[in-house]
Amino acid sequence: MTVGTSALRDASERWVLRPVESERGSAPLLRLVCVPYAGGGAAAFHGWSRELLPAVEPWTLRLPGRDARRREPLPTDLVAVARDAARALAALLTPPFALFGHSLGAFLAFETARALRDTWGMEPALLAVSARNAPQEPTYRGTIHQLPDEEYLEVLDRRYGAIPPIIREDAGMRALYLPILRADTALLETYRYVEGPPLSCPIAAYGGTEDPESSHASLARWGRQTTAGCTTSLLPGGHFFLQTQRARLLESLREEALRALVP
Repeated sequence: MTVGTSALRDASERWVLRPVESERGSAPLLRLVCVPYAGGGAAAFHGWSRELLPAVEPWTLRLPGRDARRREPLPTDLVAVARDAARALAALLTPPFALFGHSLGAFLAFETARALRDTWGMEPALLAVSARNAPQEPTYRGTIHQLPDEEYLEVLDRRYGAIPPIIREDAGMRALYLPILRADTALLETYRYVEGPPLSCPIAAYGGTEDPESSHASLARWGRQTTAGCTTSLLPGGHFFLQTQRARLLESLREEALRALVP
């Protein structure tokens, strides 16, 4: 479906951060929309364009309430965010494109792919997800986001090992980032998967060898969400292996994305 007006396109621009013109060079074969993890923003994918271009051009999804959109209210409904993101992307993207999401971003990327298909008649060539179990498994329901500050941060640090000391030590940084972390944790814990037709694009699912939430078996269950097959890969590291194993992850993402373009 072709999305109409220039006004819609202009409103959609705030959702996406794209490589600057000087980085792009020749036209890419495919665009990869990257969706950040809980508490993350565009910085999570800094430098990806240098390693993916020119064949794959990474776009970063900018969510409300952070980065350039920090004055906007933090969202409370994951599916609603995905629908809004799909509306924005439909005004900007032309196929072929792929979606990648890490942790919370995996569910957001999945629901965005479904919304693009169901509402806008657009489907990615590939859905890539990492550090997250399949959406039909109700693993993350809970109320961690309602815990007192110190207990909340302790639980996150114990589970994911990713709370920078400055957030605990600096009141200003805590005031800035803690609401984002809480809101994103609430998105994860209140998300309810609704059964729907599987995607017709392949899924590539990644996990960390030291992440207790990742295993080949749990990642393979993403296969239920596609009719085109699901590959699984475990890379060395914990929940945030995308940082320590970035080069290997990007090489695999590039290969999977380009493979998905072959008829």
